[in-house]
Amino acid sequence: MRRARAAVTRARRRARRAEPRGDTRQRLLESARALFADRGFEKVTVRDITGDAHANLAAVSYYFRDKMGLYKEVLLQGIEIARELNAETMLSRADHSPEECLRHYVIHYLPHIVRSDKRVWFHRIMRHEMSAPTPAALWYVEQSIMPRIEFLVGVIGDLLGDGATPERVNRCTASLQAQCLFWLPDPFKTAVFGDWQPSTDEAIREMAEHIAEFSLAGIRAIAKQPKGSHARRR
Repeated sequence: MRRARAAVTRARRRARRAEPRGDTRQRLLESARALFADRGFEKVTVRDITGDAHANLAAVSYYFRDKMGLYKEVLLQGIEIARELNAETMLSRADHSPEECLRHYVIHYLPHIVRSDKRVWFHRIMRHEMSAPTPAALWYVEQSIMPRIEFLVGVIGDLLGDGATPERVNRCTASLQAQCLFWLPDPFKTAVFGDWQPSTDEAIREMAEHIAEFSLAGIRAIAKQPKGSHARRR
């Protein structure tokens, strides 16, 4: 009887030692975030994450169910960043003109793009998603990016007025976004062109105003074209 009780006691002690400590969940998240940013989802194993976090393999199942659950939890941090950005960049279309909405969007969006090196881990994960989408890609986009795109589609549709077609709206939306995303921090451009980015508040504001003015002029010009015309010139 004593031996049996001693064996049970030893088993319980081993189980307590094996239980994840209170900070294990946070360590797993931090390790997963760094590894997913470095290698992408597919090239990171649960063993890689738990080894880096100094946790046992069962901890991932305990806290996140599986690797995808842990990955989604990391992406939730990116979704929170995106939601804050959405709230800052989107004016009420009911209370502001389309021109005001577009200018406000670009002027407040561009600084986040230029200075996104503070969230470099998030953009690195997104680059992996773009080259090798995971099952979480659609979920992430619906939660974070689509509200902003739908807002721009509405604003640009308002600007095009009677000249709006789905193709024109989509092309103008893509063109506006592309002008902003060009200014994402890029090691290659830095190596080739040196100090290529606007860095001061004044320079970023000037670039944002240029993008807004350039886009508004282009949208107005397209609105005047007959529907079905691509204004091709030879």
